[in-house]
Amino acid sequence: MLNPRASRVTDAREIGRLGDHVGQAFVVIGGVSALLMAVAQWQWFWIANMIYLCFVLSAAVGSLAKVIAYRSGETDPWHQQHPGAALRA
Repeated sequence: MLNPRASRVTDAREIGRLGDHVGQAFVVIGGVSALLMAVAQWQWFWIANMIYLCFVLSAAVGSLAKVIAYRSGETDPWHQQHPGAALRA
């Protein structure tokens, strides 16, 4: 590595991307929940509250995932090698 700041920038981008992916999962859950509630003909009040709740959870959990990733130093926990992979190679 010629520029150590470049690795920190890419790590920050990966951490930001990780937090966004975690947060977007709650947006999807909220959308599907609202769709199912609409199909079941729930009142609009409860459908709107479900969507709002999932947006709030999306922001909170996404931010929490970013903080945990910064603190632990892990940028991509889903693509880690299996512990025995180095032994087999």
